[in-house]
Amino acid sequence: MKELSGQTGEGRWQRWIIVAACCLSPWAALANPVMLDPGSLLAFAIVAFWAFVVEAGIVALILTFCGLQPLRIFMIYFVIKAVVFLFLFQPLLERDWSIPFLEFLVVGINALAIKILTGLETFQSNNYRGLSWVAASAISLCGNAASFFVGLIAGHKPWEGG
Repeated sequence: MKELSGQTGEGRWQRWIIVAACCLSPWAALANPVMLDPGSLLAFAIVAFWAFVVEAGIVALILTFCGLQPLRIFMIYFVIKAVVFLFLFQPLLERDWSIPFLEFLVVGINALAIKILTGLETFQSNNYRGLSWVAASAISLCGNAASFFVGLIAGHKPWEGG
């Protein structure tokens, strides 16, 4: 007997293994891009890449439950994150803007991007349900928090907070 998701018991376990592997991926990064020593450009690039991967992966996984195509969402959201980080967050951070304000700004821009992407038919599957602004903001916040916690975990001292 098939379950509501349309998957049998074995397929369901495979999905949970993939989700668990994606949730454990923060341990592959090395540090938080904001708290990184600016002298190491290579380390910065590696950390930023993995933070983008984790954030885009979490956003894509959550949006899958709304009826969107996860691979397409992952790829375009990864590019959007890189552009926002390189051309907005990083330049404003260098001008000594407050990090909490910048994070709030990035969450808002990401929520706008999520809302726009979910409205495009090319990213929707047959069971697309729609997405409210509140849901888009919450998903953006989850992704942003995950990328921040990647840095804390990768810093090997998350209890110190920096």
